[in-house]
Amino acid sequence: MPYILLTRERKIILVLVSALLAQLPPLYLLMFERKTLISSIKPVGYSLYMISSVRVISIILLSIIFALLPYSIVHTFNRMYLDSIDKNLSPFFKALAESVRAGMPFHKAMESVARVTPGPLGAEIKKLLVKVELGASLNSALNSFAEKFGVPSIRRAVTVLITASESGGKVVEVLDTAAEMHGLLRAYEEERRTRIAPYSWIIYMSIGLFLIVSFILIYAFLEPLSVLIGAGAFLGIPRIDVSVFKAILFITAALQAFFGGLLVGKIRTGTIYAGFLHVIILLTTVIVSFNLMEIYGPLVTRAIFTIPAPSSPSP
Repeated sequence: MPYILLTRERKIILVLVSALLAQLPPLYLLMFERKTLISSIKPVGYSLYMISSVRVISIILLSIIFALLPYSIVHTFNRMYLDSIDKNLSPFFKALAESVRAGMPFHKAMESVARVTPGPLGAEIKKLLVKVELGASLNSALNSFAEKFGVPSIRRAVTVLITASESGGKVVEVLDTAAEMHGLLRAYEEERRTRIAPYSWIIYMSIGLFLIVSFILIYAFLEPLSVLIGAGAFLGIPRIDVSVFKAILFITAALQAFFGGLLVGKIRTGTIYAGFLHVIILLTTVIVSFNLMEIYGPLVTRAIFTIPAPSSPSP
């Protein structure tokens, strides 16, 4: 997928698309699930009311997922595009230094190396050289390349290329130094990601653990307790509305997924926007888990707590 430059107009379009998608679940809820919505509103005490239906809460959470989906897709593909460029910078400088060392002029060396450089970096260098052939100076083409992406690694690379093109007989030394520098920076970045990755998985595992605890609490404790109270095993105690507790746990898990996903993005890439994709993954996991609990939870409860009646002795 090509890099999507987020200009002001495209950001506005992205916001409008997100707002439009976010309206679809509430619209469906009001048109087709209105009775379910009204019947699921229950009091929880202190003049407070809440939605107790897992289905209704799931539809509301889908609105958040749809709102985050467009930007998360664009941001994820752009980040992959930039990461591919950054990964190939050090080999690009090495190949460029070897071409100049072999006697090729700097501009021709860039053309030769761009043809064999894989991925987005080779494509971007080819576009840059086309601008030069159309009359732009190499420095202005390089500066526009840096301004297009605006990330530190590409700005450093452009500074190195401009310095190398103006350094005369020291071109090879500049390029060799740049290749070594970018190689060290890339190795440091890979090591940092490796060390930070366990902290991201801790957030994922904590939400998974919360879902398991919720399942046990609902279907191994609250549901049987509600049945026993309803059967008169505990006189004077009002029956428990399990759906309210289920909704509370559902909303709590959704809040953990939302803020946990943002935290994962901040930890891994240093920006909250990268966490939108993790929010979508975690929220989807929570929604699917609670809806599966609705289907299979009662079966598990009956399988665990149903004791077959003893058979009467034959006469």
